[in-house]
Amino acid sequence: MRSLFLLFLLTSLPALAQISVPLPARELRGSWIATVHNINWPSEPGLPATRQKEQLQRLIQSAHDQGLNCLIFQVRPAGDALYESNIEPWSPYLSGLMSLAPSPKWDPLEFAIQEAHRLGMELHAWFNPYRALAGDKHTPSADHIRRRHPEWTVKYGRDWWMNPGIPEVRQRAVDVMLDVTRRYDVDGIHMDDYFYPYPIPGADKKPIPFDDAATYAQYNALGGMPLSLTAWRRQNVDETVRATYAGIKAIKRTVKFGISPFGLWRPNFPEGTGGGLDPYEELGADSRKWLQQGWVDYLTPQLYWTIDRPKLGFTTYYDWWLNENTLGRHIWPGMNSSKVGDDRNAGEILKQISVLRERGLRMTPGHFHWNFGALDKDLGKLGTLTKERAYNIVALPPASPWLSNVALPAPLIEKLAEGKRFRWGFSDPRWENYSRWWVIQAMIEGKWRTLDITFKDQHELDWPAKATAVAVRAAGKSWEIGEAGVARR
Repeated sequence: MRSLFLLFLLTSLPALAQISVPLPARELRGSWIATVHNINWPSEPGLPATRQKEQLQRLIQSAHDQGLNCLIFQVRPAGDALYESNIEPWSPYLSGLMSLAPSPKWDPLEFAIQEAHRLGMELHAWFNPYRALAGDKHTPSADHIRRRHPEWTVKYGRDWWMNPGIPEVRQRAVDVMLDVTRRYDVDGIHMDDYFYPYPIPGADKKPIPFDDAATYAQYNALGGMPLSLTAWRRQNVDETVRATYAGIKAIKRTVKFGISPFGLWRPNFPEGTGGGLDPYEELGADSRKWLQQGWVDYLTPQLYWTIDRPKLGFTTYYDWWLNENTLGRHIWPGMNSSKVGDDRNAGEILKQISVLRERGLRMTPGHFHWNFGALDKDLGKLGTLTKERAYNIVALPPASPWLSNVALPAPLIEKLAEGKRFRWGFSDPRWENYSRWWVIQAMIEGKWRTLDITFKDQHELDWPAKATAVAVRAAGKSWEIGEAGVARR
């Protein structure tokens, strides 16, 4: 029966091929979902598992309905795990007590991946590399790094930090991220901007030193080429970034690695801009190096300023990052959407999206909202306006050809239930190993529209209302797309 179906389709291909189907639009539209301090999810610790699932499912569905195609989900806020781990304890932001598994036990990361993929969205797992405890609200459990290796941790302000100068600390951060890469079907691994801690002023208004002098002295005692304290700190962070990227590619080459550093690399780059914090010196973050060495697939500088500040503004720094992007990796800035209703209105965020699109000839546009609460709660009508004006056309994430660039064939389409449904698939099932997504387009009122993106396990849908033809394209693991298979009404 299948061979007759394939023969029918193959004899129909010349006529169908005459239909020209335009390529879908491209834009990364994403947001962070924060779990630290229960910012976005769950609403409070200790909820029943069924309630936690309902909340997370609703957030992901809301993101899809808003028009987003990527979520960055925080799974390691502070030396803990919002997934089942043999390395670190269950997060207290789930149960209220560190190391206590949710009851009945479930895996939030696995659930989030499945829900995002079901809706045609990417899911990136977000890690804080060095924070050990965020404040003093939650007591560390016996299997937490603060209890097992107190000598690896440093108190700074209200928080405890893992000391990046200790090789075992760096290795632990890498091991945690590679463990998730290996065991979960994530689309990306994401690291935030907390490397060495942001400086806290003391009583004398000067920054309180981060207490790693003993570790630095041990490094100097080894001999070799001496480095200044800040250069040594940058080297420590560099090693974590480089090892993480290399490790991810050795396990699953097409899993993207991204970092969201502070918005500027250093003050006075570009000349005459910035001031105040120097992330290069004070955070150990040589973010330009990571980009130019190819240690990231995407960089998400936190451009949390407004457009109308030329010396410390959104557009000024985005253009600078584009000029520094010598390898052509993705630059998808973060926007401070949470400030809508505070020091800016929704129009500012829409203008920032327009700025990125205007530069689309240089770089396929993309952006992330900090954080999803701004869209989900419709702050200042931001969710409504982005959905109606910015995200009114379905868009695919940009391709990453340095990771994968497979030439995928057109799938074959069969009409079902007297044309009320249709299904699709490759004539050679081996192509399933190279594809990851399906892109659904339809001819409606004489115009092709991208209707939906589905995960690779979806092969059947209802025929779209008013559609005179449908087209299906396979998208590869790095969002390369193939030829369109087409069926008429």
